[in-house]
Amino acid sequence: MADDYRALKKQFVDTGYVLLEDWFEADLVERISGDSLACKGISVFERESVGDLLAHPRVVDFVACLLESPDIAISPFRFWNHLTPGGVSDGGGWHVDDTWMADRPLTELLCMYYPQDVAEDMGPTMLLPGSHRRLYTPSQTRKLGWIRGQEKLTVKAGSLAITFPSILHAKAAHFSERPRSMIKYGYEVADPRYGYYLTREACDNLSRSEVGRGLIRFAEIKDKRDAVWNSYWDFHQSYTFQDFKHQIGVVGRALRKHLEHE
Repeated sequence: MADDYRALKKQFVDTGYVLLEDWFEADLVERISGDSLACKGISVFERESVGDLLAHPRVVDFVACLLESPDIAISPFRFWNHLTPGGVSDGGGWHVDDTWMADRPLTELLCMYYPQDVAEDMGPTMLLPGSHRRLYTPSQTRKLGWIRGQEKLTVKAGSLAITFPSILHAKAAHFSERPRSMIKYGYEVADPRYGYYLTREACDNLSRSEVGRGLIRFAEIKDKRDAVWNSYWDFHQSYTFQDFKHQIGVVGRALRKHLEHE
């Protein structure tokens, strides 16, 4: 393992996230910036710039180091482009995107890419270092407000935060007239048991490179509605499933399968 990867991996395990800056070429950062503001939702993953982001060889190599597996796949259950328009808006509530079981190997990562500078007044993402080691439910997290030790990701364009999917995160209040976008996606250890959905356009986009083709080899083509990460909840309205609505990654999928009798 390269020395720079070793230090970053230690930080990732200790705090639950690592922030990568200056990892991307300037022209790629510029292309993603334009596309992220022009496209909303999962449509942004059909743009060549974002395909180049997801299949960036250096990032995929680092992700393989973090997950300790040479076989990596895209985890598009949380494909999304969050766009906050200019103007005052409340912050988003604290939540986690999946549960990490400490007795199991880490099998997935959550990525948050910022295509533009994010200042203090632009509703930056808030993270709570160390919170990835606990189990949280929505009934607990919805009561949280200001938390001692929370950190705001005030970053420059082209920054990528790679986190445990179980880290507590939220969106700070937005007071700027500048729009703030964040592209959210994930990687996981490739496993044919955990297939996933991609639109035809996104699949074709990632197929342009050898790295991209490796990331989508277990993908199933679906139309845009079925490919949206939360479409699952249109068909399962029971309390049990709603209670674990935040768990949309590998562990969450296994948990839902276990609870299907509910």
